[in-house]
Amino acid sequence: MAKFQFLPAETKFYEWFEKATGNLLEAAEALEDLLDHYEQVESKVARITELEHRGDFIVHEVMHLLMHTLIIPLDGEDVERLISALDDSVDKIEATAVRMLIFRIEAPTEKARQLGHLIRSGAGELHMAMPNLREKKNFRLVTEHIKEINTIENNGDRILREALVEIVNHKDDLYNLIRWKEIYEMLEETTDTMEDVADVLQRVVIKNG
Repeated sequence: MAKFQFLPAETKFYEWFEKATGNLLEAAEALEDLLDHYEQVESKVARITELEHRGDFIVHEVMHLLMHTLIIPLDGEDVERLISALDDSVDKIEATAVRMLIFRIEAPTEKARQLGHLIRSGAGELHMAMPNLREKKNFRLVTEHIKEINTIENNGDRILREALVEIVNHKDDLYNLIRWKEIYEMLEETTDTMEDVADVLQRVVIKNG
């Protein structure tokens, strides 16, 4: 028979959510550092991979807690969506960093750095938003961070378009076009996945407000 935990486990969900956003922020900072200071690339990418593995561990712990807790603070489906979207964001960061190695990128472009800064900002907003999920009186603060994340995602779309125009203007260099198109799209997709997290937070606020 499964052992069910009661009220003490409720706070553990929030603790794991905050650990997940902290891990995302750390990964985003590591990506930003990689793009801004393109040196010791292999070791920096390895560090990001470590953070991706930590993210997988956090997902495992949340899902285990969800299966063995009778009373949970949020809708079970929202818990799954929230932790999955956070994990997807870290996965995208790690996949982008690995592509930098695989494609033997000589130096990041200015547009890549701009997207890296947006990702770092979005992760910061999520990390600031998450503690406010614990109490209804702070839900308005969550909403404020959600608005910022939506703006960041829109800016990511704009920078992606500008970046693609730049590489298409040099379409004679087909290899460069192929590799940078993929990297730019993965960077922008990271802002999309962070907006996915914000969307789940918005649903939680509406359901529980």
